[in-house]
Amino acid sequence: MKKLRKKVLIFLILFLIIITIFSSAERASASIYHIQLEGEINIAQYSFINDALTKAEAEGAEEFIIEINSLGGYVDPALRIRDRIFNSPLRIITFVNGRAWSAAALLALTGDEIYISSGSSIGAAETRPQEEKYISALRKEFAATAERTGRNGQIAEAMVDSDLEIESIIEREKLLTLTAREAVELGMADFIAENLNELSELKSIRTEEIIRIERSSLHNIIALITNPYISALLLVVAFSALIFEALTPGFAVGGTIGILSLLIFFAGHILTGAIGMGMLILFMIGIILIFFEIFVIPGFGVAGISGITAVLISLFFVFPNRTIALNVLLGVMFFTLLIAFIMIKKLGTSRFWNKISLEKSSEGYYSSSDKKDYVGRKAVTITKLRPAGTIEIDNSRVDAVSEGGFIEKNSTVEVVSVSGSRIVVREIEEEAK
Repeated sequence: MKKLRKKVLIFLILFLIIITIFSSAERASASIYHIQLEGEINIAQYSFINDALTKAEAEGAEEFIIEINSLGGYVDPALRIRDRIFNSPLRIITFVNGRAWSAAALLALTGDEIYISSGSSIGAAETRPQEEKYISALRKEFAATAERTGRNGQIAEAMVDSDLEIESIIEREKLLTLTAREAVELGMADFIAENLNELSELKSIRTEEIIRIERSSLHNIIALITNPYISALLLVVAFSALIFEALTPGFAVGGTIGILSLLIFFAGHILTGAIGMGMLILFMIGIILIFFEIFVIPGFGVAGISGITAVLISLFFVFPNRTIALNVLLGVMFFTLLIAFIMIKKLGTSRFWNKISLEKSSEGYYSSSDKKDYVGRKAVTITKLRPAGTIEIDNSRVDAVSEGGFIEKNSTVEVVSVSGSRIVVREIEEEAK
């Protein structure tokens, strides 16, 4: 019996030792994560890095390698990424394997350890636009980032400001860009490593212990949607489709495409964290005000102007900077108006356009001055009045607005007032069909 107990005890001890070894191996293999930061620094990159850091933190990682090869991008997303990295409890290792220019240089400087491959370079952080306030702000951000990780803030500033001269390092009127050897000699990088395998050897870790986080399909889709050119295209498609819907009866293809395009546009930017639900709500309020102005209120006044303003403001703050926002919105307005003009020429006008524009004289229609004679006369609705529609009076088709709610097609109505080109009618209940 004692022998049996002893064997069981030995078995349990061995079992616990094996479990401990495997658990330790599993923790070790999950302690280092790696991502590649390539291409333009934009809000989609922030979304990817934020998600990758969150995943690594949740899974108990200890170190996080960011391999960088980028010509730069937008400052605001770069600052968001920098702040996210600094707020992470993980030890960050940045590895410049190619180029880390402009906004990418800022991210390279966030590393607790910085590695760089021979033939790579870091720096050249010229601002766009080249105005003093932008240069001054970004220069200090570079300095603060370098100092946070124990590096020379003045050298980092010289990557941004060409007016800064550092003896034996950079002359005035030139932006600082460092080769791999120069970066190590000046303390802006720690080691030269030709690839991830060599970096692993320098850190005495096995490459198979490094867990690589790849971009998901969702991240790739978000990156596509948030590209300013694609965003502009989505807006042109959305507004053009909605105008097409207004020019044609019923609610079908145009309205569906327009709404889907807007949903895709806002979903992409909301998922990156570029905007919150507040901007979407502001946009929807603007659209409601515009439709209220067109279909309910005669003329075009406060509601319409307020709606357009709300829409433009909500779209303006979607984009990474003022210049891009203005260029995109001007481009969207130009192409939307051009497409709208072509559609009107091809399809003609509708209740929508007749309500917000002066009615032209043509065969089968009366001028505004003649319409005063309509007051008190009876007519028949050719279309539903919701509240705008078309009636027939004296064998002529005329656009009209109901005095109250909806009026069905083929109903008898009476003209109660005429103001300019606006004809208001009331259904005659006893003769209603």
